[in-house]
Amino acid sequence: MTSAKPPAGGRGHWPFGLALGLIALPNLLFLATHLASGVVAVLCVGATLAALAHVLADLNRAREPLDRRLLAVSLVAGFTLCVLGGEAHWFFANDDWLIRDAVLRDLVARPWPVGYRYQGDETLLRAPLGLYLAPAIAGKLLGLHAAHLALLGQDTFLFGGFFYGFARTGGTFGRSFMILAVFLLFSGWDVAGTWLLGRPLTFGAHLEQWVNALQFSSHVTQLFWVPNHAASGWAFVGAYLLRRRGALGVPSLAIVFGLCVFWSPLSMMGALPFLGLALVSSPHRETIRLRGVAALTLAGLGLIPVALYLQADAARVAHGLRTLDAPFLLGYGLFLGFELLPFVAILAVARGRRLGPDIVSRWEMPLAIVLLLLVPLYQLGSTDFVMRASIPALALLALRIGAIAVDMQGARRAIVVLILAVGAVTPLYEIGRALIRPAFAISDCSLLEAAGTPPNAGPLYHYVARLDVLHGTWAGQILAVPETFASVEARRPCWPDHDRLAPASAAESAPDLR
Repeated sequence: MTSAKPPAGGRGHWPFGLALGLIALPNLLFLATHLASGVVAVLCVGATLAALAHVLADLNRAREPLDRRLLAVSLVAGFTLCVLGGEAHWFFANDDWLIRDAVLRDLVARPWPVGYRYQGDETLLRAPLGLYLAPAIAGKLLGLHAAHLALLGQDTFLFGGFFYGFARTGGTFGRSFMILAVFLLFSGWDVAGTWLLGRPLTFGAHLEQWVNALQFSSHVTQLFWVPNHAASGWAFVGAYLLRRRGALGVPSLAIVFGLCVFWSPLSMMGALPFLGLALVSSPHRETIRLRGVAALTLAGLGLIPVALYLQADAARVAHGLRTLDAPFLLGYGLFLGFELLPFVAILAVARGRRLGPDIVSRWEMPLAIVLLLLVPLYQLGSTDFVMRASIPALALLALRIGAIAVDMQGARRAIVVLILAVGAVTPLYEIGRALIRPAFAISDCSLLEAAGTPPNAGPLYHYVARLDVLHGTWAGQILAVPETFASVEARRPCWPDHDRLAPASAAESAPDLR
């Protein structure tokens, strides 16, 4: 009898490798099209490609069999949630998509970099464009509707790859399936907070801003409203888990972090402490080799233009510590009591038990809890910072809770399931809204036109950078200047079929603008 052949190196990690390639691709497209110097562009693209090749080679050295059933479930989950979230407009799309559709339209219709004449200034489209650039290429070739279909295809494989990586920590198919289910339905007790404050609980309402200044978004909410932020945070968490399982080195994790910034700087602010934890701890006693340091150096140099682009004229966005007055502190206490305390209780009950060894180490849950306590105290925009910087910590917390729910037995397990069921009302309401509210058509309105359409009537400081402010700066020297500057001469209806729909809740009239 011959021995079984070991699984091919890296075969079980290719879903994450594909997702990582989709995270990296818009970085490369940006560097190739948005820099003033062709020579600098070639050097930056080459350096970033070399760094990406190191990560993929690192990943390929790990041996793990591919679970095809789990991959199929993960891809179906990714596709279903992307469609229900409004991508391609087959189902109702939440208000954040009004601006996102316009950004995608401008990237399809206008030369890169895109410029606007906004409030009397010549400006550059400046936003985390990771979600849009690859689909926009398809749109330039085949039209705007093709861009939306390409976006749906991109996000299906992206989130399907993340879901597979998260669930794979469970080991067997049954445990993996349950961990994935807990992750997708994970949320705080928004329904309890909404009920306590006497707010309507109409099915399909957006429950999560029951404390106006604060929100920890459920994973379904993140995917439905802000897939770019979710993709960034979850890509890092996926790489972090692979790092803990010995499939990626610390330099590779840091390179993934750098690639994710173009998708969402805010979620990477929340990931930075976990990157620091990985740098100071070495669970696999690895030696950081010279080639890893060289790859990380190349990534840092290659992605400098991305960092300069994202910080260009960004100081206009309101930011700073929150005022710790009595109303805020009261809301803060209620918020943590319903959003975090139930899960801290689960962690306390499971303390000392060997549950989910591939998901957490000694320090990760304390670090996640501390971060979730602190991020509400800082403000960027309206609720942007707390909603997005919390993404990595919430993902790790959800995976830990999932492992506990799967492995706990008896009455303790029943209590954990009950706690999760109360939280699951939030994602079920999000899915319900997609099913009961009618879809509306894709619009060809520009960003300037969409910004004048309620509820997106606020300033566009999140999305444009003034060119005169960039003069004399590194960003002004490295970034290309737009060839033309779009303006709006006359207003027109952008989404007439959407405008007839009443919002499901007041919270929907103040969407995240990033």
